[in-house]
Amino acid sequence: MQRPTVDDLKRAAETGDARAQYALAAALSDAGRREEADIWLKRAAAGGDAEAHYTLATRLLQTRAGIGEARELLRKSASGGSTAAARALAVVTAEGFDEAPDWPSATAIVLQAARDGDPAAMRDLAGLLMLRHVEDADGDALLAEAASRDAAAAAALVRRAAEGRGDSSIAGPALERLAAVNYPRVQALRAKLATAARATRPGAAIDHARIAAKLRELAPALGGLGSSGTETRPSRRIAREALSRSPETYAVRAVVPPEIAEYVMAVAALRLAPSMTFDPATGVPRQDEYRTSLTATLGPADQDLTLVAVSRLLADVAGADHARGEFLSVLRYAPGQEYRPHFDWIPEAGRDFASCGQRVRTALLYLNDEYDGGETHFLASGLKFKGAPGDVLVFANVTEEGAPDMSSRHAGLPVRAGVKWLASKWFREREYVF
Repeated sequence: MQRPTVDDLKRAAETGDARAQYALAAALSDAGRREEADIWLKRAAAGGDAEAHYTLATRLLQTRAGIGEARELLRKSASGGSTAAARALAVVTAEGFDEAPDWPSATAIVLQAARDGDPAAMRDLAGLLMLRHVEDADGDALLAEAASRDAAAAAALVRRAAEGRGDSSIAGPALERLAAVNYPRVQALRAKLATAARATRPGAAIDHARIAAKLRELAPALGGLGSSGTETRPSRRIAREALSRSPETYAVRAVVPPEIAEYVMAVAALRLAPSMTFDPATGVPRQDEYRTSLTATLGPADQDLTLVAVSRLLADVAGADHARGEFLSVLRYAPGQEYRPHFDWIPEAGRDFASCGQRVRTALLYLNDEYDGGETHFLASGLKFKGAPGDVLVFANVTEEGAPDMSSRHAGLPVRAGVKWLASKWFREREYVF
């Protein structure tokens, strides 16, 4: 079937058809005609098109000042049938931003989207359930249902099978679907699956009532989430492995299970772009030969509740206030790529230093282990650290007096073979206002 031309779409749009107006806006945007596209996008939104409301909302979600308007657009879009808008609304509801965080309402929104058949919502619920208890059978059922239509669900499902959990009989087809969409970790997953013990589980039907009961156990602060499935707050069960006093550095092992690490990589994979550094003269991010990795920084429009949960766990492990955390960034280092010696503290000229303050603490979540080299190296102490999937490294960027700590200079050493994946989260002195 021949696709309609821009002229065809314009004729339909001029009749007042909001769907056609949105399609025209998309076509004009693809053609690089952004100003015209914006005009038709706003007309489509005024005409009540749900996808136009969602698209405008994702733009507004890029700044804290736009959250209120974005929330209203997401509500309109979700009521018009957009499950993507419903999932974004859940993130805004869970985080609160300019309102009180409401975790129960957020999970209820995603649960309804899953009931409506949205595979990304099913995957999100599975992630939450597996963080609650890694062996959760309802998580398996949700992943199995979502995997044929959602790449991140397929990746998590295959990784569960590689870890000896879930049903390995359905992992092979899921892996081939990942290969068909060029998921960058197909070969690593194939190798892990080939050496995994074969396991089968009877296929369980999705029981939304039972899932809802489990979700009600999750408090807004996400106490009790962890790979062990224990019901105590993470801060009460954390076993810190002290590594250095200057800078203060410690590791916490197995904060999330490997399938959640895979989940994070899969969500980030399509969003990777060249990494940036702070220009010390201007405080503005820029590309630099010092940092040769790819990075995906996951803002509100890119997240789901599982990623919010992971961020909250990192804050708890770091002993930091979640509201002071910058967005989670996922980094990918190919052979030869590195991050040369640098500090994580930022110059006072930084564009948001006055409002958010210094980066006082860093938490690094290690996501995979199929690489050589790539250690995190602290030059002053000589410490070199390479975590297993799910391990977290935490270090201070400032002294006890709050001054930049010169001993915190560190590097991501070059990867010699394989590909390294890592998630990073920085914590500020004050609430992070983006």
